[in-house]
Amino acid sequence: MNKRLLPILALIPAVWAGATWFTSQNSETVLDEFMAQSNQQIAETVPFITVEKTSFDKGFIQSSAQSIITIAPTLFSKEAAEPIQIGFNHKIYHGPLMMTSNGIKIGTSYILTTLDQSSLSEEVTSIITTLFGDAEPFVSGVTTGLTEMIDTDFIVAPFSINAEQIAELTGNPAGDEEVELSFTGFSGDIASNVQGTKMKGLMSIGELAVKVRDGATTFDITMAASTVDMDVDELYKGSLLDGSIVMTIPSILFSDGKGSSATFSEMRFNSYAEPDNGLMNGTGIFDVNKIHIKSSKAGFDIPDAKLHTSFDFSGIERTGIITLLDLEQEMTRSQIMMLSQNDADPDALMSSMNAYYRAAIELVKQGVKIGSVLEISTDTGSAALRLDLNYISAKRLFSLKTVKDLAAATQGNISVSIDKSMLAGTPLAEAISMPVGMGFAVEKADRYESLVLLDKGELLLNGNPVPFLDAVGDQPLEWDNLLGM
Repeated sequence: MNKRLLPILALIPAVWAGATWFTSQNSETVLDEFMAQSNQQIAETVPFITVEKTSFDKGFIQSSAQSIITIAPTLFSKEAAEPIQIGFNHKIYHGPLMMTSNGIKIGTSYILTTLDQSSLSEEVTSIITTLFGDAEPFVSGVTTGLTEMIDTDFIVAPFSINAEQIAELTGNPAGDEEVELSFTGFSGDIASNVQGTKMKGLMSIGELAVKVRDGATTFDITMAASTVDMDVDELYKGSLLDGSIVMTIPSILFSDGKGSSATFSEMRFNSYAEPDNGLMNGTGIFDVNKIHIKSSKAGFDIPDAKLHTSFDFSGIERTGIITLLDLEQEMTRSQIMMLSQNDADPDALMSSMNAYYRAAIELVKQGVKIGSVLEISTDTGSAALRLDLNYISAKRLFSLKTVKDLAAATQGNISVSIDKSMLAGTPLAEAISMPVGMGFAVEKADRYESLVLLDKGELLLNGNPVPFLDAVGDQPLEWDNLLGM
């Protein structure tokens, strides 16, 4: 061996020991900061819940700690009761190189958290044992480093329960119905900042199955293992302000056990949001690549179909969205207090609701646009419903006095189209003649269409004026009554 390498090799243990000692000195501070951020995030979404550290034992390679989540009794009942407390055990590994039970980790610390079942009541322990058996119900690991980002990996164990077990836990006699619920658990690996406002990662959701048998009645539902892919640059109080969240479900099956079933295959929920010079744009999309329905009573074959729905908006002020989310939190808090506390002030709830609805209406300003699409297609054709609205007035929505004022401030259209090939051989092929004869729809070479257009206060149906505003245009817009003020 090269003798010049010997001093370097000799220094490695010393460097590792020094780095480990340094990180061990800060391990409690890291845990305290983690608890503080958890409390802040919980306060923003779930009132009446707090997290606190109860013990900390510092070591060289690793430290240990315990914490308790306290749930205020008023969250569940107006009657006085003891708070519910759930304990957790924490094992804090010290960096920079950590040999953990979840593998080798590199960072300043790795906080491994599990449920402290000794802190639970006998009743809760019995429920957990019934659901999870000997498996650890919940395991979470948080890796901290030298940047603002942390990495969180977690696992919730599979569980199952049936009607007999439910009866045993509740003390109620078992009925004739048979119920089985099983879930193969879920896991995730997410990188986020400490504040929880940025996150990127993937969650894997296990298969969920529910079976119900009650005499001659049978009902089964199975949702295949799914994923949630997050690429979020900004969350605010749990709402997406910038980035994307995509949920993919391979299939959901509904069955009555008698030959009738419905299968939804390749389902995707997409949510997108992005800032735009102080404004916000957003899109939500829901797609089902195949809907297969089999009915033992229909008497005919139902064709497979695809479903596409979407909703989008643009031009909404970002500050207005943040204000609305703040008010939503206050409204939720007031609702919980109203339900759980005898001395809660109903006026506080009404005030928070009024403030929330008013703020929602205040979001509608010149340049705000919304759109929506619903489309169903089969091998023979397609049908679609589309909506587009644009607020074009410089006036505030609250300043509009009549329905005619609102119509003049809004520009938009609603369109419906149905391919003739989709109706062929069905009762609708003859029924469509009635709306065509009345002028509600127009027959084209290969499809039927209907278009409602609102422009400059004029309402048109398939190009023909509709005297709707002549009848109701002078109707006052009583905003206070509409909002319940």
